[in-house]
Amino acid sequence: MPLLHTLLTTFLAAAAAAASTTALAASTTTTFPSTLNITTLTAHNNQSVLECWALDPGYSTSTQAGVSGTAMLNLGSVTNNATNLLIPGEYDGGRHNAPTNQWVIFLSGVAHITLPNSTDDAWIVGGKNGAILALDTAEVSALGHYTTYPTEESTVALEIALKEIPGHRVLHSGACGEGELL
Repeated sequence: MPLLHTLLTTFLAAAAAAASTTALAASTTTTFPSTLNITTLTAHNNQSVLECWALDPGYSTSTQAGVSGTAMLNLGSVTNNATNLLIPGEYDGGRHNAPTNQWVIFLSGVAHITLPNSTDDAWIVGGKNGAILALDTAEVSALGHYTTYPTEESTVALEIALKEIPGHRVLHSGACGEGELL
């Protein structure tokens, strides 16, 4: 469990640092975003859909040693399972469901997610905006989704299984736009 905590803390600290660096360039006061907006692959009526979610309750100020004073946000309870994936460039993951409710954090590379029953899609670029929630398991989605990795660059991703879906509010259908992310 310490590895999962470290990975999630590192992800949140990087997201908060990116947001605060932008704010610091504009003024001498550090400001943090109110919450994390995240592209979510979920399901309605047994079909996978993309939605843009804002996680609740939002960021708070950390008192944790080493990152005290920075923004932190609870990403939900996780299981003891985390997986590091090394995906070659130009890889076609085919049609599939999420194996479990999980965070997928793309550290590098590009993933293109499409849906079998919709024209909605999501382009996920690894790095500070490279996290998604994948929740379209076979129990809630008959056909799942497609994922391809269209560039020549390899993709590195972390899959972190969730015990429960984090608190959230739906901002809109479809993937979050670039201006909605950190």
